[in-house]
Amino acid sequence: MDRAFEILALVTGSVLCLLVGGFGFLILWEIWVGNIDLSKLISEPTGDASMSRFQLLVFTFVIALSLFLVVVATQEVPNIPGTVLTLLGISGSSYLVSKGIQFSDPAGITSARGQDIVVSPGKISVGYGQKQQFTAQVPNKPGAAVKWLVLAGDGTIDQTGLYVAPPPPSPPLPSGTGAHATIQVTTDAFPDAYDLAVVTLV
Repeated sequence: MDRAFEILALVTGSVLCLLVGGFGFLILWEIWVGNIDLSKLISEPTGDASMSRFQLLVFTFVIALSLFLVVVATQEVPNIPGTVLTLLGISGSSYLVSKGIQFSDPAGITSARGQDIVVSPGKISVGYGQKQQFTAQVPNKPGAAVKWLVLAGDGTIDQTGLYVAPPPPSPPLPSGTGAHATIQVTTDAFPDAYDLAVVTLV
């Protein structure tokens, strides 16, 4: 019975090691081919250094490496002291608290998301029947594809960002009044991000 249990434990442990190893290899492969971006591993979306992320990363690596060395040296899984688990919990919870404080400020959320995609020009006057070229930048992922849309108002825009204003209205609008169009740009790189440009037709 003990022999059968040992074989079962060995097989189960081997399968789990293979699964974890395969998962780790898959992550490394995704990093290698560029599907996982590590450029913001210890920085905020704006590019500023993040001490909370750096602390969590270093502390996690220290604990994981220490546990690995102990297992290799003793050939058995040690009993992890409660103080170590407490420190791990404090490190993780402090990171969550700092993130909660950061995103409790709506201005902070707006400034961070505003960096995901930026349209230029943001506000411009265009004559009826004229064309205007818009451009968009994705600072956190240069070269990312963008999508253009006339969200409101008249006119058309193609996927290169070239806006074509509608022909003049008939009869003409009263002096001092003008129609508007709102241009929206999005990117698949950041599905929740967008930026707007306002066109005044003159």
